[in-house]
Amino acid sequence: MTPIPPTRRGACPAFLAPMETGDGLILRLVPADGRLSPAQLRGLAAAARRLGNGMMEVTARGSLQVRGLTAESVPLLQDAVLALGITPRLGLAVDVSPLGGIDPSESADGHKLAAEIIAGAQPLAGKLGPKVSVVVEGGGAVSLAGQKADVRLVATGPGQWALTVGNAPARVLPEADAAAEALAALVSIAALGRAARAADLPGCGGRARGAEAAPPLGRLPLADGTLAFGFGLPFGAGDAAQFEAIADALDAAGARDVRPAPERTLIATGLSAGADDVFAARLAALGCITAVGDPRARVAACAGAPACASAHIPARALAPVLAEAFAPLMDGTVSLHLSACTKGCAHPAPASLAFVGMDGGVALVHDGPASGAARPVRLVADFPAAVASLAATLAARRAPGETTRALLARLDPAGLWADGAMNRRAGKDHVTSRAE
Repeated sequence: MTPIPPTRRGACPAFLAPMETGDGLILRLVPADGRLSPAQLRGLAAAARRLGNGMMEVTARGSLQVRGLTAESVPLLQDAVLALGITPRLGLAVDVSPLGGIDPSESADGHKLAAEIIAGAQPLAGKLGPKVSVVVEGGGAVSLAGQKADVRLVATGPGQWALTVGNAPARVLPEADAAAEALAALVSIAALGRAARAADLPGCGGRARGAEAAPPLGRLPLADGTLAFGFGLPFGAGDAAQFEAIADALDAAGARDVRPAPERTLIATGLSAGADDVFAARLAALGCITAVGDPRARVAACAGAPACASAHIPARALAPVLAEAFAPLMDGTVSLHLSACTKGCAHPAPASLAFVGMDGGVALVHDGPASGAARPVRLVADFPAAVASLAATLAARRAPGETTRALLARLDPAGLWADGAMNRRAGKDHVTSRAE
């Protein structure tokens, strides 16, 4: 099947507007209160198996996705979600920390501001594009810095919030003015039409300032004395059986609920001391990611072929190869993105290295988004060997104490990728590097 050109940048799946792709329709669900009980998670997984192809995903923004639906099964899944007592978020996406209000390390709870913005934006329904979003970040254990936003509010001190619209410089505002100023920015975006984003406003364009955010993994203390525990499925995806097993583990650990979180993670809350260790061991046995040091935690990968109609490569199937090859270089200073096309759905922001499937092969983008891929220089069949060779070359040239981010800035990884391809065509079996 010839991939569909990746041109749908202004659309994404939603609860009321599922998106068609290679394996059927995708429905995206964000619980309005940000949490699911273990029973609700188990019920959602059962519905995904019964009505879709059984595959579920946690996105980079902490949404849940159910794949493989049909036009006939979508309303049945929507009914199943409501029957489980899950209220889906509809309309403008306003994201706050999944631990807001119960995180003792946060500077402020963003829920009040978020509620004001949601209420104030009601008249803009149908006027803002589906990808327009707001982030209200109160600080704490769960960073939202890696999430792109048209309007961003960040707590900077008692009663003060920094407002950023698009890529304009931040303005510090008193809390009493923060929601009104954020709404004014949304009104300005809406006035430009449904295709508009904040970067289209005067003075708000320019290159997005990418931020690396560590996934919230492992033990996290809560204000009531209980514990939270962050974990993830490899590359954000699993089948219904895995999610049902996670629900069983939540019940066994006495968890209060589970909360979808940024960077393709889930956070269990309400654990007692000691229960988290048993819970972590059970998750590890299920193949879950439980520690920041796991190289899979810093690799973003889309579903890829054949699940996605725009895919040129089987991205998620190749992702373990990338994680294993770069494991010695994953020191927390870099992120990797494996995208099956130039849309870059799994990681829209710039990545340290983005491997991008294109017609004819795989391109490499250094410190940029997948959309920055120019031309492929690697055949798809060469990918595993090429990735291993590139990682080995980089590791060999890293100076003592040098971070991987600094190493990539000093070298030319895209050039190394291209040189390796040319050497292979010349019959050589190694990768040479450009002169520094």
